Amino acid sequence: MSEVYFLGAMTSNGFSTEFGKVIEDSDMFTYILKGGAGTGKSSLMKKAANYFEKTEHVERYYCSSDPNSLDAVVLGSSKVAIVDGTSPHVFDPLVPGVSQKIINLGDYWNEEMLKENGKMISEVTAANKSMLARAKRFTNAVSNIYSDTYQIGSDCIISDKLDSFIERFKKKILGKKGSGTGLKKFRQLTALTEYGFYTFTETLDDYFDIYYMSDDYFAVSNYLISVLADEAAVRGYDVTICPNQMFNNTAYEHMLIPELGVALVSGSSVTEYNAESGKPLNLTRFYDKKLISQRKIRLKMNKAACKDLTDEAVRTIKTAKEIHDEIERYYISSMDFDKINSVTENIIREIESENS
Repeated sequence: MSEVYFLGAMTSNGFSTEFGKVIEDSDMFTYILKGGAGTGKSSLMKKAANYFEKTEHVERYYCSSDPNSLDAVVLGSSKVAIVDGTSPHVFDPLVPGVSQKIINLGDYWNEEMLKENGKMISEVTAANKSMLARAKRFTNAVSNIYSDTYQIGSDCIISDKLDSFIERFKKKILGKKGSGTGLKKFRQLTALTEYGFYTFTETLDDYFDIYYMSDDYFAVSNYLISVLADEAAVRGYDVTICPNQMFNNTAYEHMLIPELGVALVSGSSVTEYNAESGKPLNLTRFYDKKLISQRKIRLKMNKAACKDLTDEAVRTIKTAKEIHDEIERYYISSMDFDKINSVTENIIREIESENS
């Protein structure tokens, strides 16, 4: 089984990722790629992932600013990660040469060519930075509104009814004991991109029990995932928890239990994600209708504002991506990709030799 996630996402506090925990794993060896846009980092990782996918489990992590570009690859059996260590997700070795190795792709560009275009590269780089800062401001605004809606939802939960349902639901989906260690992994399954909110649904292909949670107020779904994840971990099931970037990754959006083939996937009128093959789980019944009705004007205003601000954030992210493509063109034209291919082959051979 292969899994696909985003490396992280832009939150109101800046770019957020949990991938550092992968690098910190003492059993993992990580190749950290350095180099500018267009230096071949994503292509290198795609080739490595495709090569090893024939024989082992592969996790691919894509860029939320460009969902077609790989930011990291994790090879399960080989215990090897390859990651883009450049901004906004800067990674550096923790135990250099022992647990991590830097691969500097900047060694293979033509500096003279870059200097000849230095003025234009500086200008488009500044323009890209400006667009990303603008996108962050819109993300921050949306996040504040999300938080207001979440607070309303929290204040309107019918706690005893919800807790009773959760007890029944535990018995339905959880066995007495799993074969794992109760490990909780945090992965970004959904992110705001140039295409809007995007969910890597292919990661769900191997799950046969998918529950689609309908929750416009976010509070019940977050509570449900939190309680179920804790209980599953106590029973020895490994759990994948997917945070919601609009809450600075402090609230949960999806949960996966691979051993059971169970997935809980959130949806709302904002994300507009619809799991047609999933089992509907209407969580709005756990909110007090009278209390919600008293706040309907505020909730309606929040919903409309979220849509408008999200649309503008998406347009800004798309513009930033177009500018980033222009930056890449300068670097692509200056790269010696024959040498990059050799670097890729060397990494593959190193991984194979360490695991032979």
